[in-house]
Amino acid sequence: MASPETQPLADDPGQFSAAEWFGRGRKAERAGDLQAGRAAYVQALTLEPDKPEWHYRLGCVWRKLGNLSEAITSFQRAVDLDPNGGRYLTNLGVILDRLGRRAEAVRIYKKAILCDPHGAEAFHNLGAIYAEEGRNEEAVRAFRAAIEAAPDAEGYHNLGLVHFTCGEYEEALSCFEASMKLAVDYPLGHYFAGLCLMKKGVYSDAIARFRNAFRLNSQLVRVHFYIGTCLHKLGRYSDALGALQRALEAFPEDGKLHYQLALTYDALRLPQEARQHYQRARANSLPAGPGPDPD
Repeated sequence: MASPETQPLADDPGQFSAAEWFGRGRKAERAGDLQAGRAAYVQALTLEPDKPEWHYRLGCVWRKLGNLSEAITSFQRAVDLDPNGGRYLTNLGVILDRLGRRAEAVRIYKKAILCDPHGAEAFHNLGAIYAEEGRNEEAVRAFRAAIEAAPDAEGYHNLGLVHFTCGEYEEALSCFEASMKLAVDYPLGHYFAGLCLMKKGVYSDAIARFRNAFRLNSQLVRVHFYIGTCLHKLGRYSDALGALQRALEAFPEDGKLHYQLALTYDALRLPQEARQHYQRARANSLPAGPGPDPD
């Protein structure tokens, strides 16, 4: 008997062969018509319910539609039919993680890696979980394995973030530089390379990286704060003030930004303005805007 996910949705599912229904589903899914794709996959599985790839594709459509409970059912069915299917296991792990079933997701990712040791996605996802849990050494191993399987900018970026979190700025910088070699116009690579250079005291190079990041993605307005901070460190106080004022437009209640402004006004021998920003800094001891803080 067909499961609820494979109940026929047309009066005559036999008007096409199972393979034809599946082909119609793939065409609809690629065109973004997810409901039509779902219906066609259901028809295909009504005729031939033991096709793991078809259950997998149905699960992908359910996931795109936001129906995670149906997605997990379809992915699990694909795994039941092909226990060594690395893609099936990896996507099952993704849904489990989204549903908050993290321990199960980790177990599934590890199984996916055993089945397909060259599948980078399972390593990436496992590394992300370890990084979020503060298991940095395990995260580093997972991201390195992902890079070995399939080098890409995201893999180097994720590895760089773990090193950055650990205060390993030289290693982090090397990773961010590698990410930019693979994707020249990768704004976050420039952004975090700038943060590493700033931490290392290489302020002129950091400024260049921050400016590149903003050129590639004008949403990264936090760079103005970092540029201003670097310019202050270089003794270019007037230029620093201009950058910090641009940052203030985006983060008017940022205590750290007001403190840096106060320092810069002090350096410019404008004590009244400095005093105002020292007061604002004390009154607005709030989290900084997007991106790690330099201190």
